[in-house]
Amino acid sequence: MENTILLADDDLGVASVVGRLLGGDCRVIVARDGPEALAAAEAREPDLILLDVHMPGMTGWEVLKELRQARKTRTTPVIMLTGCADADAQDEGFGLGADDYVTKPFSGRDLKARVLSRLNRHAEALAVNPLTRLPGRPSIQEEVESRIRAGLPFAFLLADIDRFKAFNDHYGCERGDRVILQTAELLAEAMAAAGETGGFLGHIGGDDFALVCDAEKAPLVAAFATMRFDEAAPGMYDAADAARGVIEIEDRSGAWRQHALLSLTVAGVDSTRRPIMGYADAARWAGEMKSWLKSTRTAGPSAHAFDRRRSGI
Repeated sequence: MENTILLADDDLGVASVVGRLLGGDCRVIVARDGPEALAAAEAREPDLILLDVHMPGMTGWEVLKELRQARKTRTTPVIMLTGCADADAQDEGFGLGADDYVTKPFSGRDLKARVLSRLNRHAEALAVNPLTRLPGRPSIQEEVESRIRAGLPFAFLLADIDRFKAFNDHYGCERGDRVILQTAELLAEAMAAAGETGGFLGHIGGDDFALVCDAEKAPLVAAFATMRFDEAAPGMYDAADAARGVIEIEDRSGAWRQHALLSLTVAGVDSTRRPIMGYADAARWAGEMKSWLKSTRTAGPSAHAFDRRRSGI
């Protein structure tokens, strides 16, 4: 998808230069003053803003302050354009939320490099789960589709912690986050133990993970993951709860219900058995297997299964 750059600058010469520099890589829209820039940012939600410090109506600092207070542009990268190289002024801008500075007159090559670098870094940040720092859904999709384009056989696995909500309700979010982090580590260890050196581990969100790996190694990856999770699960609990093998949670009606210890469900689909034409196929079929496998168990050890159907129908 083409990135959109908002240039806020009243200098027509600068607008022309930036358009030529970035027009082949991005869509460039121009605002001539501060209020116009704020309106364009609200309406167009650009991927990056080039903001001149000295503009009529509002200064770049004033615009930047409002951009950082607005929900849609709170995290949008902003590169300030300024004719002043004063370090104190730049420090003030960084304090207001500027991401970078380019001093006029600028080198076209330098400006383009800074813009493209900042866009790439922002895209990577958006694609990473903030808790585990693992790639998120966009990167997972790209990994699957890149293997499809390359004609590489692969397996797509979904891993889901069973009864995680009950654990989170009982012990609180901080303990729940520690379980998610530990699960991420266990999944990475499972791929290493299976000899999968080119595997991919992503975090869809919450207690849901995705793995992409060699089709032949996938059963071993799943087996190691479930085995290691069951070894680790009792240590996630207080000793008394682990000894009982259950925790008690009060439901919405006021009744107390017992919940077994955490386990892990791993379900996958293998492209050598079913032709996977896109990420949607992989996610749907692995999701069907995960739902079926979870429906067969309300307690007990972790489990894994693969879709053995050979037809995409």
